[in-house]
Amino acid sequence: MRFIVDTDVRVVTRDGTALATNVWRPADERPAPVLLLRTPYGKDDIASYGGNRPNLFALLEAGYAVVIQCCRGTARSEGVHVPHETEAADSADTIAWLREQPWCDGNIGGFGASYQGAVQWQSAELLQAVAPTFATADFYLAPWYSPGGAMSLHTVLTWITANAAGEALKAGAVADLPEIMRQQYDTLPTRDHPVLAKHFPWLDTVFDHPEHDGYWQRLAPAAKAPALSVGGWYDVFVNETVRGHNERLVIGPWTHLSTDYRSANLTDAHLRFFDQWLRGKPDDSAPVRIFVMGIDQWRDEQAWPLPDTRRMDYFLGDGTLSGTVLSSGSLTYRYDPLDPVPTIGGNTLAADAGPRDQRPVEAREDVLCFTGPPLTDPLEVTGHVSLTLFVSSSAVDTDFMGKLVDVHPDGTAINLCEGMLRARYRHSLSAPELLTPGRVYELTLDLSVTSNVFLPGHRIRLEVASSNFPRYDRNPNTGGVVAAAGAADVVVAENTVHFGAARPSRLSLPVIDRVTST
Repeated sequence: MRFIVDTDVRVVTRDGTALATNVWRPADERPAPVLLLRTPYGKDDIASYGGNRPNLFALLEAGYAVVIQCCRGTARSEGVHVPHETEAADSADTIAWLREQPWCDGNIGGFGASYQGAVQWQSAELLQAVAPTFATADFYLAPWYSPGGAMSLHTVLTWITANAAGEALKAGAVADLPEIMRQQYDTLPTRDHPVLAKHFPWLDTVFDHPEHDGYWQRLAPAAKAPALSVGGWYDVFVNETVRGHNERLVIGPWTHLSTDYRSANLTDAHLRFFDQWLRGKPDDSAPVRIFVMGIDQWRDEQAWPLPDTRRMDYFLGDGTLSGTVLSSGSLTYRYDPLDPVPTIGGNTLAADAGPRDQRPVEAREDVLCFTGPPLTDPLEVTGHVSLTLFVSSSAVDTDFMGKLVDVHPDGTAINLCEGMLRARYRHSLSAPELLTPGRVYELTLDLSVTSNVFLPGHRIRLEVASSNFPRYDRNPNTGGVVAAAGAADVVVAENTVHFGAARPSRLSLPVIDRVTST
């Protein structure tokens, strides 16, 4: 197929800012539906379009016009880039411009991954369909903070460092790069990153809004379009990807930086989806497609959460997990913010994200492990995992972390999903409330989502701690502004997990009772 490419087209927004845009359109110049991707990563780098998620040329071959635009203040576009702030307005102006073009038939959809997906959600009310990959519609819950109220420090600083490095390279300020990396995690107070602030002053805005307040709510989309939501079990956005889906959902065994998407055939999924919503062609494929770990199989489903989900509680005991309530007791550990539990794998932006052996952290004295007996039959866990803890602390504020682990017969302990709760946000992410030291509280932790079959001989394990650094920022336990606490300000907390009939701390798993092929 022949197509026409117009590069560096200027799309002028309502305030006069010109946004650099590339247009790929059918050579016959007949009006066609348009797929729009707005990116902060440069419109001329085809790798940033998503590679095979979907393949750009397959979209063109299918008769779509594809428009790639640099977000305000990035690459070739004019203006200053402040994440999320002008994306809704700039998208609206771009969509209005598209509908004026003779080669656009008026039907417009959006696609793209990560920040590109967030941009789609901010303009969803103006699009007939969106296909956000590894993205969220609530920027507080991911990527900047989390459902439990802690800053997603690794994600924040990794993304900002990458962007700062790009700006530094463009400006010739490469001498700053080693300093950016050196200071990335160890600086206290957390917000005291002068080199990063120099290149990315918007970081102050993130620190200034640690609650799920009006700032974050203002950035949330006013409406949702039909969406093809694509995520990975080890992606930083997966929790919000599955919560926000409304039409079609694909979840693979991927991290945020994964490159092998061919097994899911995402290009065909995009084409079927856009053909349905932009061309009126029915799509009779399954609305949900997930990769089940443990047995390593793709599976089609008709709904999410899976309709045959059964909640099964595993009660905490003295280092054990059981289907029945165990005798009363408690376990105490010492959480020192200056010696946090290190992140190993999991849902980060790091190259080593994903499933990793957790035994190094489980050997620490500030990590509690609760382990069930070896399984005699396969047990499938697919869906949202939650943890109820009865806890007390010597501090007025502290964090509690939970991690679901698949323990193999040889002792290898593979992380599946994780989550946390900053105790001050136990009632609301927008209305913090401090603890009374020594008092017992019931907390509910969102441990995100997974799909895994625990095979015979494997054991279910729950890790409980008060840090997972730098996945999350460290709680100084003072009850003050977390990001403003210096090393001299931190307080060591004695944290206790209670269990038994009166205080039934428990792990709640979404179990699927089917005959499992291994």
